[in-house]
Amino acid sequence: MITIYSQVVISMNFRQIEAFRAVMVTGSGTEAAKMLFITQPAISRLISDLEFSSGLQLFIRKPNRLEPTPEAQALYREVDRAFIGLEEIRTTAEAIVNQQQGSLRIVAMPVCVESFLPSLISEFTKLYPKVSIELETAPRIQALEMVRSQRFDIGVVSMMGQDSVNLKIQTFCQQKAVCVLPAGHPLSEKSQIHAKDLKSEPFISLSAGSPFRALIDTVFIHEKVKRKLTIETRTQRTIYELVRRGAGVSILDPFVIDGEDSDIVIRPFIPSVTWDYAMIQLHTAPPSLNTQSFMALLMKQFSMKISDLIS
Repeated sequence: MITIYSQVVISMNFRQIEAFRAVMVTGSGTEAAKMLFITQPAISRLISDLEFSSGLQLFIRKPNRLEPTPEAQALYREVDRAFIGLEEIRTTAEAIVNQQQGSLRIVAMPVCVESFLPSLISEFTKLYPKVSIELETAPRIQALEMVRSQRFDIGVVSMMGQDSVNLKIQTFCQQKAVCVLPAGHPLSEKSQIHAKDLKSEPFISLSAGSPFRALIDTVFIHEKVKRKLTIETRTQRTIYELVRRGAGVSILDPFVIDGEDSDIVIRPFIPSVTWDYAMIQLHTAPPSLNTQSFMALLMKQFSMKISDLIS
């Protein structure tokens, strides 16, 4: 019996089922034909083929109408349930295409999360309110590995090393380090700060192991300047708050600086220290529509900032 039933199901085709459902919904072959944009004889043929392939009499033919049998009523309940499922699948597919649902997983360095990412994500959620977002903060090396392991769709990191194997990289801006001093500091009289100017100053630094720390250390080593390291901490935002409270001076990424903060003095730092920021993805994984839209929004935001600087 199982074999016979399987053969019956296999011998049916979708067009026959579609015609059957249209007749059940409209109550006549003529209206069903209009619903499916085919001829009435085509409907009759599809229904006859379905009855033959299923071994069921589905309709009693009467003048100008088809009267469904109990077997047809039973079959229709299953068919309608299946069509509801198909409609849900279609609706879901359309929602994904239109980015009305889905998710976006972002991992970023603390300096990015503490500066431009909150406003960018807020803008994204206004455009795509039904897309759920997961935002994780991690140091650069850890963020790279989180993307490689596919735990996150996209990473937002600085590019200070050569550890980008298997990753697709899209640079969106270049940064230049600045010197930050507490308001009223004697060095604030200078228009720019050289590494040698900081020789005897209490210096607040990122903890060892940070790529940014390594970049700044290299400059002072090259300039043969031995700093007076007084405080080491893990985030640039913490350094910023310590400087504005007079605990020392530092070299920071402009992202963490509030240009309108009267408690902080910002000066260009020489020798110049520059680096790029980029969005990273796993090279072998094509980006989702949500990822593509987020990347486009980020690129647009930084293009606008660059335009403002040029103008």
